Amino acid sequence: MNQELHEIKSLIERINQEHISYLEGLNSKVLLEIHLKDGSSVFVEISKHGLKTVKPDLKKTIQNQVILSFKDLKKLIDNPSNILRFLTTGRVKVKGNIREIFEILENL
Repeated sequence: MNQELHEIKSLIERINQEHISYLEGLNSKVLLEIHLKDGSSVFVEISKHGLKTVKPDLKKTIQNQVILSFKDLKKLIDNPSNILRFLTTGRVKVKGNIREIFEILENL
């Protein structure tokens, strides 16, 4: 679990540094719910303030949500074209405005 958390935190730092100008222009938020191997979850908010880990309380307030496993997140980072296959098979779940979510994730 510590390895997964470390990888998520380094990914957040890298995206915040590389894509800060894009993130500052965002109008909506996306909540990523990442399930770890041990059964726990990490919640990451994508907003105009960048990516940051948040408490699960925001799950009720953020309309655009993506739910996936850490393993699938790594596969999507390596090959973003897997997203459609993962969605149709139910490996990745999306709640909210799919167009907005795809646009944001596509640019990261």
